[in-house]
Amino acid sequence: MTRRQIPRAGPVGSERSGGGGFTLIELLVVIAIIALLVGILLPALASARENAKRTICAQNTRQTGLSMTMYANEYRDWNPVMKTPGSNTTFGLQYMYGGAAGLFSLNQLGNSTTPGVPGPQPGYVGLIYVNQNDTPLLSPYIDGFGVLNCPSDKRDLWWTYTTPPGSRNYLPPISTAMTPKKPGPLEEVVSYNISYLYIAGFKTDEASLIAPAPLWGDETNAKDIGEFSWYGDDSDALAAGVRINSGRYAKDDNHGSDGANFTFTDGHAAFVKGSAAASFFTDLDGEATNPQNVNIIDPTRSSRLQTID
Repeated sequence: MTRRQIPRAGPVGSERSGGGGFTLIELLVVIAIIALLVGILLPALASARENAKRTICAQNTRQTGLSMTMYANEYRDWNPVMKTPGSNTTFGLQYMYGGAAGLFSLNQLGNSTTPGVPGPQPGYVGLIYVNQNDTPLLSPYIDGFGVLNCPSDKRDLWWTYTTPPGSRNYLPPISTAMTPKKPGPLEEVVSYNISYLYIAGFKTDEASLIAPAPLWGDETNAKDIGEFSWYGDDSDALAAGVRINSGRYAKDDNHGSDGANFTFTDGHAAFVKGSAAASFFTDLDGEATNPQNVNIIDPTRSSRLQTID
């Protein structure tokens, strides 16, 4: 008969309970590793998500540019220009039909059931162009209005003017923060649901242009109207925390301060970095040298354009 060996008792806590658990130190190590992996992967996932949205945005701008090309093919190579009081070369009043929304809808109710609260003012419902045409210029050429919204667009401002821009007693407009959504019916096609700006006044092929000109691209959260585009208005720039009259995009815009997607007069789309204003229009150094600058041959070409959002 052999004597049974009785194991010595070790220090308290030296053996795992049940033989298969984790010690506290091992558990903390696992948690730390998981936290480290999450910290590494989250920025990569966010970047991949933004790149996917940026690709959709590029497709949107290209599709809208295609609708403008189809329009131009029927109207002597002119991209759409909304009829305004005055001659056909008067582009300074393009904003009068609700901005870029007027190309697609003349009944812009927006997110509200009551005009002006906080949707468009009453004049933006039941609009008619001055030539009595009540069919939006691009509505026959576009298949659905979802392409007017960038998936990265999370914020826009609705501007209420109490006095007309340029009037003697002009008062600064009041802005209301809005959450953009992809427009469905005509009534939802309104400025704050449109993520893009339009540069009116170009033909599809112009001898005065060395390179294709920008037509349609990501807007800013400022008033993208004429000379005020890309934070050209001091108050807009200060509110967004960007350099005054920088001509650049800000961190709260569709793709942050990286830049914007644009479609051009020849139909191609590209992502534009840096200062959009300087690249295309502004002569910052007294001499236009960028081939994409529309003023490089005709120094007055940009004066016959208007940017609207």
